[in-house]
Amino acid sequence: MHRADVDFVLVFENRGPEVGATIAHPHGQIYAYDHVPERPARLLDAQWTPDLHPGERLVAEHGGWLASVPPASTYPIALSLAPRLQVPDLVALDGAGRDDLAALLTDVMARLDRLFDRPLPYMMWLNQRPTDGGEWPQAWFNIEIVSPWRSAGVPRFIAAAEVACDEFFNPVIPEVLAEQLRALG
Repeated sequence: MHRADVDFVLVFENRGPEVGATIAHPHGQIYAYDHVPERPARLLDAQWTPDLHPGERLVAEHGGWLASVPPASTYPIALSLAPRLQVPDLVALDGAGRDDLAALLTDVMARLDRLFDRPLPYMMWLNQRPTDGGEWPQAWFNIEIVSPWRSAGVPRFIAAAEVACDEFFNPVIPEVLAEQLRALG
C-alpha cells in the first residue's frame, strides 16, 4: 500500500560509536522520506546494476546472491550484496531469496568481524525502489556495507580536497580487501 506522504523508505543499521551509533549493540532503523533523496535518485537514474562478474573482487556467494568489493569506494571497507536476478525491493524477495540473503549476510558479517579480530563498526543500508507509486523498472535491490576503519581501530579521515571536489582517495585496494575477506571464510 502506498502512502501519499512517503516516497522512499530507507532501512539501515549502524554499529559502533565510530559511525554514530548511540546504542551499544547493532540496531536497525527505518526512515520514511516524503521525497526520493539525492543519492538513491542518482543510482536509479544511472540504472545501477550489480557487477555480476566481479572477478577478484568477489568475496562470497550464497544461492542467488553475491557479495563483492566495489571497484571504487569512499570508505576503506565497502561491500555490495545483490541478487543475481533483479528484484526491486526487499518485499519482492521470495522465501528462498530471503533465506539466501540471510545466509550471505551472516557469512559476510562474520568475515568483517574477523578482519581485525574485533567487531567492525559499520553502516549498512538497503537500496530499493521508491514507494512513490512509480514503476521504477530499473530498480535493483542491493545492500551496501561500509566501514571507516582502514585498520583495527584506525579510521580513515576524509580530507578537504575530497569533500570540496566530491572525489575521494581510498587507500585500500579493492582486490586486496576481497582477498582478505575470502580468506576469512
